[in-house]
Amino acid sequence: MGFKALKEFSTKDNARIDLAILKGHEKILAIEFENSYKWIKQRILYNGIKAKRAGFKHLWVVYPFRNDPLRNGWVNDYFRELGVEVEVISPENIGEKFREFLNSI
Repeated sequence: MGFKALKEFSTKDNARIDLAILKGHEKILAIEFENSYKWIKQRILYNGIKAKRAGFKHLWVVYPFRNDPLRNGWVNDYFRELGVEVEVISPENIGEKFREFLNSI
């Protein structure tokens, strides 16, 4: 399908994105893996800013806990202003979600 996955994708400002999905030079999806709930809203915010500055419009945060850190909060509002679509994904659902995403683009 022409997609390429890059682990620890380096941005122009030397930040790193855990996993980047590219199609040629087009930046399709940034994926960050979080395994702690401590300061999660701030960490997701930082991940979203990294994704935006690197040119991604879609960010997934793979998060193993049941709570939704973006529900009804200021972080979600800020992402709308930035124009970055952010989703929190359970590790159990990532394969299915990824297939759906690739079929939608």
